[in-house]
Amino acid sequence: MGVAKDNQLQQLTSIDDALKLPLTARYFLGGLGAFQVRGFRQRSLGPRRTILDRFDAAGGEVLFFPSNRVIAPGVPERCLDGTNNCNDIDDKDIDDFEALELADVIGGNKMFLLNLELQFPISEELGLRGIVFFDMGNAFAENESINPADLRFGVGAGLQWFSPFGPILMQLGFPLDALEDEDGSVFEFSFGGSQF
Repeated sequence: MGVAKDNQLQQLTSIDDALKLPLTARYFLGGLGAFQVRGFRQRSLGPRRTILDRFDAAGGEVLFFPSNRVIAPGVPERCLDGTNNCNDIDDKDIDDFEALELADVIGGNKMFLLNLELQFPISEELGLRGIVFFDMGNAFAENESINPADLRFGVGAGLQWFSPFGPILMQLGFPLDALEDEDGSVFEFSFGGSQF
């Protein structure tokens, strides 16, 4: 996503010069699989930036235009729908955003992750195993250090079935520190893959 300036689309690095890596090389945590924090939606953890959708050439301001909410930099809390649920262009910390759903996860250049998992047999004959897990971690931007206070935590349980058609994994995870705009539980399902 970029910012338009003088009717030209600019890269995200134009508004945040601390970002050095392209999105394809950044860490995004959350979801099912290796190197993830389960209990959170896929790719939902990490540094965020406000969604930028439109440039108002008349006023020379960047406008945030998801649904019908708009705010311009330097004009706090101006929203078309009359609410105060708007983000500012300078919002970077997760606590800064008024509306977390109006911010995209942009990933980080470093991450901290700890996965603790206990697997136990339920039925050897059926190829069924149970899983309980505790995960913690987060991704951090170039201008951030790894801060233990910013780690996110998820717990849950699941089933692995080594079926005749291939391995099947089902997990239900719960974030221990869910934010207002995050789901209280996340169910994930995988058929085959590298989770086994």
